[in-house]
Amino acid sequence: MNSRAGPRKLGTPTILALLVALAGPPLIALTSNWWLRETSSLGTLLALQIVYCGLAVFVIWTVVRRERLPLTSVGLRAPAWSTIGSAFLLWVVAFQLLPILTVPLRDAFGSGVAPASLRRLALLPLWFRLLLAITGAVVEELLYRGYAIERLAQLTGRRWRAGAIAAVAFGLAHVPAWGIRYALAADLPFGIVATAFYLWRRDLVANVLAHGAGLIAGVLVVSP
Repeated sequence: MNSRAGPRKLGTPTILALLVALAGPPLIALTSNWWLRETSSLGTLLALQIVYCGLAVFVIWTVVRRERLPLTSVGLRAPAWSTIGSAFLLWVVAFQLLPILTVPLRDAFGSGVAPASLRRLALLPLWFRLLLAITGAVVEELLYRGYAIERLAQLTGRRWRAGAIAAVAFGLAHVPAWGIRYALAADLPFGIVATAFYLWRRDLVANVLAHGAGLIAGVLVVSP
């Protein structure tokens, strides 16, 4: 997509899918905070995760059936060796180098992750935490990188504007689950880096692989 293309009017299906992509995850997190407790059954949590994954299914359905566009229009293409290289580079930058800056920033903001959210995560069985990490990487990258950036670029006529909006939305989407300080000090910087890589490579699979590797490593170290 040409970064200098003029703004284009979006159809109703695209606008609806864009709203789902940007606002769906935080609404589910807010529902989870209001409805669920640490004693909630695993079946209830699994049902909520299915609803969460349903957001991605709805967006893909919109792309294929309503917009009648190929999946390459949201950055999904057959992986190549460059995909592995890009994923590794993003993982190094986002999960090895970026924390050098974000960890002191989180400390300066005070306490990091919301304690209740961390307790709920730690009490979950390992297999379910891994499921959360894998599905979270797939869904978030599709919604906030592949779909949001591409469609916002059509709407604004500038890819950098689309990336900025999507990165901010990604950071704010984590406030209900992890608290505003952690979201702004950790999730927002990661969103900026992941967005920059997507704008550079436009390879959604690479983003998913790097994001998933980072989340899996994170859930493995969480303990009650």
